[in-house]
Amino acid sequence: MSDKEKEGLPDKYTPALEQLTSLTGKIASVTNQLNFLTSPAFQPSIISAVNSLHNQMSVFHNLQSQLPDISKIIATSPMLDLSRQATIAISGLSTNNKLSDAIKIISENYKPWYEETIAKSSILSITAFNTLNIPDLSANLSKLLGPDNLSSLSLQTNLIRSSELSVLAEKSLYSINLENIGSKIGLAMEGRQYLTTSIADLSTSYSDLFKSFEQNPISYASLSPSLSKITPIEYFSTANLLEAVSIEEDVTPEEELIKNEIQYENEISLETYLPKIDLGLYNMWKGAVEAYHSNNTDKVRHFATSIRELFTHIIHKLAPDDSIKKWSNDTSLYHEGRPTRKARFLYICRNINNDPFSQFVKKDVDAMIAFIDIFQKGTHDIDPAFSPKHLITIKSKAETTLKFILEIQFSTNN
Repeated sequence: MSDKEKEGLPDKYTPALEQLTSLTGKIASVTNQLNFLTSPAFQPSIISAVNSLHNQMSVFHNLQSQLPDISKIIATSPMLDLSRQATIAISGLSTNNKLSDAIKIISENYKPWYEETIAKSSILSITAFNTLNIPDLSANLSKLLGPDNLSSLSLQTNLIRSSELSVLAEKSLYSINLENIGSKIGLAMEGRQYLTTSIADLSTSYSDLFKSFEQNPISYASLSPSLSKITPIEYFSTANLLEAVSIEEDVTPEEELIKNEIQYENEISLETYLPKIDLGLYNMWKGAVEAYHSNNTDKVRHFATSIRELFTHIIHKLAPDDSIKKWSNDTSLYHEGRPTRKARFLYICRNINNDPFSQFVKKDVDAMIAFIDIFQKGTHDIDPAFSPKHLITIKSKAETTLKFILEIQFSTNN
């Protein structure tokens, strides 16, 4: 593909993104009404709106036809191909035969799915969310819509938002290759190869995970909705950071809004979760944020160092040596008597019982560490080429990954 053709490629994502943006906008409108218009007077119109939305979402599995042909560039962009495979697998989950299997599982326990995909989906204010009576609302909506309809709406909402993030990730990756990775921050070839390997491994695990869900929809429905919801956020955040340090970004207003929502939700989650584990971890995070906001000329190194230490402390706190040794005596999980990083992530994911998901978590954190290492190394240069945009993007990615680990802990191990 020529450079001219590559330059026009982002515009080719417009049909798919417009379809997804339209659907997410309608979902937000409907879910707001489901959350707050509880009077019987509104119920007939709400039922009508939900039925109409179901009809529009029923053709969502045809998303692939809206995406551009990437066959001519995947040879030099393997991450792009893997991202596409994942997107197709996500939309493939929305076919009727696959939906029906997953809906049966969700119908048996629709409350957490309602909370994550409907109650939280259109509310940025934590105060507003706290006013909702989740058990009563989910029970009342189940009576109003029927448990299968409520489960279907919750599941489709999750899949459409996941697809939107996956398409945006693909859009970020479309023109990235070994020659231009990290070019915006002057990354040397050794660093490019290190980053390429990390992101390629993550892309493989992301694709494998959603293909496993497509083959076994029950495994998707059985996963905590808070985790299935954040997984594509993680991948999008990685792709967006890679784009920021490699090429000129082509960001739509809708994409900026999504990134703002992600940052906001990260802050709320870390403020909630970190003190529950250890107040020292919360203070470490606040110290990293203060370094980020400071005018210190050495703030990049301070921020990167603090975040890396925070990752290490959290992982060891959630997966201490003694607990891992009681949990497993598999010799492949130890090195010189100490648990490996793989062992720690398997322990953190021990109650999920989903190997592709555990693999994705490990590769996701590995990719985050690779970025942090590069930012730390870059601070030894006389004139590091990190712009404010680079810093805010790595801050957002680091906080998203921290949130991901904490979501696993609090949704499955407590």
